[in-house]
Amino acid sequence: MSLPKVYEPGKYEADIYKTWEKSGVFTANPRSNKPHFSISMPPPNETGTLHVGHALFITLQDILTRHARQAGKDALWLPGTDHAALATNAIIEKQLAEQGTDKHQIGRDEFLKRTKGFVGDSRNTINSQLRAIGASCDWSRSRYTLDPMLSRCVNEVFVKMYNDGLIYRGHRIVNWDPKLETTVSDDEVVRKEEQGTFITLQYGPFQIGTARPETKFGDKYVVMHPDDKRYKQYRHGDTFEAEWINGPVKATVIKDDAVDPKFGTGVMTITPWHDHTDFDIAERHGLEKEQIISFDGKLLPIAGEFAGQDIEKARPKIVEKLKAKGLLVSQDDKYTHNVAVNDRGKGLIEPQIKLQWFVDVNRPAVEWKGLKRSFKEVMRMVIDDGDIQIVPKRFEKVYFHWIDNLRDWNISRQIWWGHQIPIWYKGDDIYCGVQAPAGQGWQRDPDTLDTWFSSALWTWSTLLNPDLAGDYHLSLEDLLARSPDFKAYHPTSVMETGWDILFFWVARMILATTYATSQVPFRQVYLHGLVRSETGKKMSKSDPDTIIDPLEVIPEYGTDALRLALVSGVNAGQDSRLGRSKIKDNRNFCNKLWNVARYIESTGEGAKAPEPATPADHWILNKLSILTEKNTKNIENFQFSEAYQQLYHFVWDDLADWYVEASKSEPNEGVLRHVLDSVLILLHPFAPFITEALWNQLGHAEMLAAQPLPQPIKADKAKAGRFEETRRIISEARHLSAATGISKPRLYYREAEEIEEQAKLIERLGRLGGVTESAGPRTGGLRLISVKHELWLDIDQKTAQQYVKKLKQQYAEHQVAIKKLAARLSNKSYIEKAPKELVEETKQDLEAEKTSLKTIESELESFQKSLD
Repeated sequence: MSLPKVYEPGKYEADIYKTWEKSGVFTANPRSNKPHFSISMPPPNETGTLHVGHALFITLQDILTRHARQAGKDALWLPGTDHAALATNAIIEKQLAEQGTDKHQIGRDEFLKRTKGFVGDSRNTINSQLRAIGASCDWSRSRYTLDPMLSRCVNEVFVKMYNDGLIYRGHRIVNWDPKLETTVSDDEVVRKEEQGTFITLQYGPFQIGTARPETKFGDKYVVMHPDDKRYKQYRHGDTFEAEWINGPVKATVIKDDAVDPKFGTGVMTITPWHDHTDFDIAERHGLEKEQIISFDGKLLPIAGEFAGQDIEKARPKIVEKLKAKGLLVSQDDKYTHNVAVNDRGKGLIEPQIKLQWFVDVNRPAVEWKGLKRSFKEVMRMVIDDGDIQIVPKRFEKVYFHWIDNLRDWNISRQIWWGHQIPIWYKGDDIYCGVQAPAGQGWQRDPDTLDTWFSSALWTWSTLLNPDLAGDYHLSLEDLLARSPDFKAYHPTSVMETGWDILFFWVARMILATTYATSQVPFRQVYLHGLVRSETGKKMSKSDPDTIIDPLEVIPEYGTDALRLALVSGVNAGQDSRLGRSKIKDNRNFCNKLWNVARYIESTGEGAKAPEPATPADHWILNKLSILTEKNTKNIENFQFSEAYQQLYHFVWDDLADWYVEASKSEPNEGVLRHVLDSVLILLHPFAPFITEALWNQLGHAEMLAAQPLPQPIKADKAKAGRFEETRRIISEARHLSAATGISKPRLYYREAEEIEEQAKLIERLGRLGGVTESAGPRTGGLRLISVKHELWLDIDQKTAQQYVKKLKQQYAEHQVAIKKLAARLSNKSYIEKAPKELVEETKQDLEAEKTSLKTIESELESFQKSLD
């Protein structure tokens, strides 16, 4: 079968994926005697289409999974989708608003009906896109967070925690989103920079500062640090009268370590109902708490004349009143501060005290290594003891900081889409159960659970036998024991995900899984960074030039070009850049691979045994053996970019530029085909489509996706070293010829038998006028300095000196440029006043000039040695 001249991805990719899926090569077997390997795919939200961030994690996980199969493991990559409660709810509510209605008007049943229709369509779209990116996941085990078994697991764990006293209901401060009318977890709150007004007010004998005067109506406590000497005359519990917004108030002095004496005046009033820090202070000292702002963002009757007004509109009016009463000390209208925003619904967060369900993270909860420990203790221990490895390791500090500051987890949400809390009420009676209680009059709690509560169970709930979901005679322990997939694949081998959801998801999976299964959810956590634009900007819908849409670039460049561009330069925990130029470069690599395969195919049918004959044969086989060993180590150590770069340079440099060119004189069909087959196998996890297409076109009966890693053929290292010497001779001869502008100079050598053997090859590849043995020592010409033999090119000294003069002139020009740029950057006025982008560009220019100077310096040194 003859390979077409051009590789056209669109003609192959869809059919190849169908063949893979139909063959069952992606299907795991828990009863296999092979070592088991497993990954739980982070389930994409059912709120739209996949973006480039999804493409990155799909590519990295696919590499791990395909490589595991090649290494002889039974590999399970379990796919699925997440119901994404908050994000989905926000979309449906927006749709309703556009239709002139809302969820309260249509009712809960109709709301859920519409939502199910929306997510069903979205789920199908996402799964088709996962296939388009080449995900080799086991579709027979695809899961959804609202599947019957997964929903049952949510209820089972809730009930177990409730019965163990780990879930409680209480009035605590939460992040309230008035727009979506629901609580939001701490991890879903983002900070948005905003310019506002900061005012300083007179509060009795004290001056206090605030950016939120609308919360101050109920302030009756003034707090200061116990060691602040400025206020040593005031004792904890002292009271005083103060004129305030709506008249005089009696205020109490509170001494607490939470106050920062260096901030402002070191004194603050507190609003316990609407601030987390203030709430904690009030809890410690048993202070009263009073609600100022309603749950729909309006001021309550305590605000007097401002009652019923929206807080944003009321704020300037309140400031005017304070000014009229002589209580306004100062006002800064250019105050920049961060406001809390719901990352999903984009509504401003208003802290509120609300009756909610919480998970107690400090109470003894898990039997772990012989002792009953709290969730916080276990979450720290599994990392400290090495039960779970985080890559890169530096994120352990971030993880520990989050745990040390972890508050009880608010798990209830006031939205309708999601897992409804398994609690029923009848009068003062409360029933908690996996199934509804018997009898009449029971009312179910209307709230749903935080999406992360169900996602926290993902690694193991997805492995339970779905056929047992309705058998309520079985306990949770029974379900685990009767599920072969759970026994074979849990704990999972790797959790590969973005560093940005280390707390959202990874930490909560550790919490819930150790509690429910007495196992860690995974052995390793690999954290990748964000994918940024070509210029380093964060990809944003508001800036279309920064966006790379996988669904647009795949038809144009092919899936493999996108995958390779994503892998190139990716490092654990670091952001990477992606642009069309990078994708084009990797499309060119795919074309190079295709052309190499076309040449090798033309040398024969590939039936001959791979027996090395020439030094070039031994050299390429030795290179291939080293590459195969490094490739496995790199992938197992999550060095994805390093693995790909080594493959790239082997194909482009070693194979295409050297071995293929050398073989054109004496093609060794067996070695050529063996090297190509091995390259296709090694490159397959990175670029699955083109490698499978080539494998099939080259006449292999079995699919490439089912092939094991290649077995190296022993090479003679001494003979391989002889070709390496030949390669250095050719490279330096080419460089010296090009630098001096001399076409086809003659190469002379002395007393080197292997040079004589390779003379024709050196002459052809070195683009030389001949290779001649010299009867005597060198008396002129340019000496080759990178080789062990005595060789020189017949290039006259005058021509060489002219090139050296040119280099020295360039050297001086770069020195001048460096001096100018360094002076500019040492100018404080320039650094302070020039746009940041311009300053950064100047720094980059300086580094580029320094690099160029070093290159010229090295070139001068080399030429001087050649002349000596």
